[in-house]
Amino acid sequence: MGKSLSKAIIFDFDGTLVDSKKLIYRCFQSITKNLAPEKLDRAKNILIGPPLRETASKILGQENQEKLDEFISSFIKLHDNEVILHTHPYPLVSSTLNELHHRKIPMAIATNKRKAPTIKLIKHLGWGHYFKKTECSDTLTQIRNKNKLIQDILRSNPEFTKAFFVGDTVNDGQSANLNKLLFIKANFGYGNNQDWSMVNIKNKIETFDELLNI
Repeated sequence: MGKSLSKAIIFDFDGTLVDSKKLIYRCFQSITKNLAPEKLDRAKNILIGPPLRETASKILGQENQEKLDEFISSFIKLHDNEVILHTHPYPLVSSTLNELHHRKIPMAIATNKRKAPTIKLIKHLGWGHYFKKTECSDTLTQIRNKNKLIQDILRSNPEFTKAFFVGDTVNDGQSANLNKLLFIKANFGYGNNQDWSMVNIKNKIETFDELLNI
């Protein structure tokens, strides 16, 4: 391991540790077809990453906001029942996390995903002992964005103050930059078609195990 990765690491979840794309899109499209079929194309192309309420609102459009709560409740039921069956880690994630843990690198998760499916999947994958902190958008009563999730990790865990942040979307990169964390972009994730011109990227990885050589 290079000297730089002797510090802590905070990870995004969807698009970085696990590939949930097919399941999430399937849920979005199924629900949109029932509630607002004219928005189906939007559901097929929406960026995965922001909090559920924000994404659902964008899919429905301003004219369908009265259906927002129904959309969210339908998504939670459909998604959470199938998360373990249809969500898988990216190649080499489990072995790399194990190696980082063996090297005593402190690790945490900051994700816009909800707590229930996140914890369910982490337990299913046997990753629970790897992470000192898992912050989800709804861990607290008030929904938090990625920037605030990182802030709360740093506030309660000083060892992450100079951590790397590994993520796959522009929001991940901007949130890392705002908190003065070195950002590592997961090129295998969901954000490659975004405009990255305003994000300071320290490193890029094509496969997850490349973290071990940074």
